[in-house]
Amino acid sequence: MEKFFYPQTVAIIGVSENPANLGRGILHNMLQCGYRGKMYPVGPRGGNVYGLPVLKHLEEVPEPVDLAAILTPARFVPLAVEDCGKLGIRRVVVESGGFAELGEQGRVLEDEIKDLIKKYQLRLVGPNGIGVINMEIGLGLPFSQLCPVPRKGQISVIAQSGGVGMHVMAWMAKEGLGLNKFLSLGNKIDVQENEVLAYLLDDPGTQAVYLYIEGLADGRGLLQLAQQSRKPIFLHLPNVGAETAAIAMSHTASLASDERVVHAACRQSNIIWINSQADFLIAAKLVGQPPVKGNRLVVMSRSGGEAVVAAYGCRRWGFTLPPLKPDLAQFIHDHSRSKIIKPGNPIDLGDIFDFKVYTEVMKRLGQDPEVDAVLLNYGPVYDPERHEARQMARALVAQSAAANKPLAICVCATLEEEDFLRETLGIPVFHFPGQALRALAMSRIWSNRPPSDTPADPGRWFDPQAVAGTLGAQTADGFLDLANALTLIGELGIPVAGWRAVGDSQKAVEAAAALGYPVCLKLAAPSLVHKTEAGGVLLNLNSSDEVSAAYDRLTALAASALPPGEPWQVVVMSQIQGGEEVILGASRDQSFGPVVAFGAGGIWTEVLEDVALRIAPISPSEARRQILETRFGRILAGVRGRPPADLEALSRALAALSHLMLEFPRIQEVDLNPVRVFPGEMGLLALDARIRVQSLKS
Repeated sequence: MEKFFYPQTVAIIGVSENPANLGRGILHNMLQCGYRGKMYPVGPRGGNVYGLPVLKHLEEVPEPVDLAAILTPARFVPLAVEDCGKLGIRRVVVESGGFAELGEQGRVLEDEIKDLIKKYQLRLVGPNGIGVINMEIGLGLPFSQLCPVPRKGQISVIAQSGGVGMHVMAWMAKEGLGLNKFLSLGNKIDVQENEVLAYLLDDPGTQAVYLYIEGLADGRGLLQLAQQSRKPIFLHLPNVGAETAAIAMSHTASLASDERVVHAACRQSNIIWINSQADFLIAAKLVGQPPVKGNRLVVMSRSGGEAVVAAYGCRRWGFTLPPLKPDLAQFIHDHSRSKIIKPGNPIDLGDIFDFKVYTEVMKRLGQDPEVDAVLLNYGPVYDPERHEARQMARALVAQSAAANKPLAICVCATLEEEDFLRETLGIPVFHFPGQALRALAMSRIWSNRPPSDTPADPGRWFDPQAVAGTLGAQTADGFLDLANALTLIGELGIPVAGWRAVGDSQKAVEAAAALGYPVCLKLAAPSLVHKTEAGGVLLNLNSSDEVSAAYDRLTALAASALPPGEPWQVVVMSQIQGGEEVILGASRDQSFGPVVAFGAGGIWTEVLEDVALRIAPISPSEARRQILETRFGRILAGVRGRPPADLEALSRALAALSHLMLEFPRIQEVDLNPVRVFPGEMGLLALDARIRVQSLKS
């Protein structure tokens, strides 16, 4: 990545004197950004553009080239890439469109380029993007006009869509947010988001990263990078549903992601998932400020109405408004004109016209360990006091930095004051108190992120050889028979209600007597996935006659409902009384791999839709956080005098299930529903299990 961002010589291929030529746009941006290296425009017609001679052939460049930017019609791109390879140019940016995003013909061109990448050991960004920017050296490769030219700052941007990237950068400049580096991924045929992100997370000039992507190539890799990051990552991934899938496919040939899984991965890895560019622009205004460590906020406001708005926003975003220290309250009271307003939090400063008081208040708040952040509603400001007000704002910013305490400034005055604070003081400001509070809340989330999860070795949870033996009993793809599924769950260390698999009525009666009444009978067959709905589960059996009759009913059901010749059996299981039902599940995501789920079980699963997900593997501590994300999990933790269930046992079960999915790729899906837990008692019992397997060759 270093050579993409810090080239000393750049060749721009596809430049002509034609005013409509897009390659000229690259040259224009390089000049506007003040590129410090050497530029060599290349185009078959030659000529002169912006005072630079256009070379007709790449081999005419008089010195080695660190980076080549290609912007030619798609059909000529493979030729240009091969020329780069032959001349030893190992870093190439292809901005041309017309590849896989447009169909099979474009995909063929992409395959040609991939072969050339491999042949010449190139690294290539794109195609179908707008290039690379590094404001530290004035590198500006987009062909679209950079207007305004980004100011140098601390935020870097990775965008699969060039249009989204340009839009965000324009608003960053408007909002006083400086850009450090930018890379447009396009179709991602070589360079992927994770390697760019890894570079930027180690880059001294980058303090935060905005990542816009339409398809995750390696979700697990992203999660691992984020878990180790000391810089906030703002992920914008809108391609999470049917509405966007077709558009994204034709735009950058990207597949949609599962929104629920992405959300879980972000929670688990401390990525800040945003829903829009506007969300990012709000959150980014606190980049470079000290993090918000807690919920205790003091609001300083010259406008009483804006103070009310801020107080409401505090409730919305989970901030408390602690009372002022008595000496500070007295100080404010002493300096008010009318002495009518009782100093509180929010601090109503509308009756104080001495801006030195504001400065002293901020100084004292900065020294108060019981204040986590300060919100200043700046304004309104009148012409005679404008100079003093601006000096006050400058002093507050300096005090915030000296005290290492975050200060969010909302300008409740003219737009001219916003411009002054952005342009002269160099600080981003908020238009409304609610935006400032939202940004403070995002900073708090990042600051209070849980430590990276360190799952234990799978051998702690189960014997892999025993599990492999049970899985080996069924070689065909599909669902394990119920007996093998229950056996495997028991091998994980997850307790299962007592059960016996039987093949005739007499054996069923004997099993029921051994287990003890009451029992239930379950018809088990590979095609019978939803047993209850099919009438394949018979409950409340309290005698041998009832068990025998139930077995006969299931025999008749097997004859009428199952495919001819399909093997089946009946499982006799102890019927467990009392407790609450939860679901433990697992599946595989195309980007993140194995995922585990916890939620309300039994009949409540579909009704409540109260489920939390995690990317496997996880530790019991992470599993506990997962459980407590759900409303039902918080109920099980104990509320209103209700005794808690055994969350430790549930956490261990989820951790074991996560390791099972990681260790055995053949397992595609696990559904333990219901699992019974018992408030006030230790332990749990799984009452049913569905496990779908698939050969790795399929």
